[in-house]
Amino acid sequence: MIKMRFPGGVKKALTLSYDDGCYDDIRLMELMDRYGIKGTFNISSGLYRPEGTQPEGPWPRLTRTEALKHYKEHGVEVAVHGYVHRDFTRLTDAELCYEISADRAALEKDYGVVVRGAAYPYGSYNDRAVEALRANGIKYCRTVGTREDFMLPQDWLRLHATAHHANPRLLELTREFLELETDEPRLFYLWGHTPEFRRDGNWQVIEDFMRLVSEHKDELWLATNIDICEYHMAFMALERSVSPDSRLIYNPTAKEVWMASGGWVTEGEPFSVKPGCTIKY
Repeated sequence: MIKMRFPGGVKKALTLSYDDGCYDDIRLMELMDRYGIKGTFNISSGLYRPEGTQPEGPWPRLTRTEALKHYKEHGVEVAVHGYVHRDFTRLTDAELCYEISADRAALEKDYGVVVRGAAYPYGSYNDRAVEALRANGIKYCRTVGTREDFMLPQDWLRLHATAHHANPRLLELTREFLELETDEPRLFYLWGHTPEFRRDGNWQVIEDFMRLVSEHKDELWLATNIDICEYHMAFMALERSVSPDSRLIYNPTAKEVWMASGGWVTEGEPFSVKPGCTIKY
């Protein structure tokens, strides 16, 4: 039996996802750098704050200039959030395609990366929205649904998080995750909007979360949303020989993939197969 392991052979991964391209993202990214946390920012690139204006009000966005400076400087993933943040379920087919493709194109031009991720505006989605994302090359899309568990998603285009940062059980869930003895790969996925910290006066919540995670960082893969999504897809793309006597694994992807073999009780040491290679295990 082969079970996926994250890079380096670890069993657990953790990521963050924050929406709307807001001014308070700067403070969050500074905390992420301090504690070594990785994550993704979902941006509606048609809704930047006008240049030359101040970040006023309860939900201030970044200007395009500020966004380019800070997201690039901190090395986070940028992802689609609808060009002007329209509800995907209320649009015509043409409008829906535009919301996705225009946002993706603008982000790719500005940040010099191929954008493959997204979050649903308002968390609103249906089968038509999922298919539009797929047709526009998006690999994952996060909802606003939370599950309070650590399972890997079954459908990356209907991606539910573990928790929102305002969940009163956040630190309890975090400790449960960190202390979990598992033979299966597990994921902690946190989401929110940074102006909520401003509104609720609870920046300490996210810093306490990050401090706790950082104390266990050697046991975790701290990664962006797309890192984890594409790694999981690479594992699923591995090809194995049909006979148990052969015990061969071929990796047709561009990623080194880690795994462990064993039965229901015993487990071997983790090992990896490099891109384009075949190994015997």
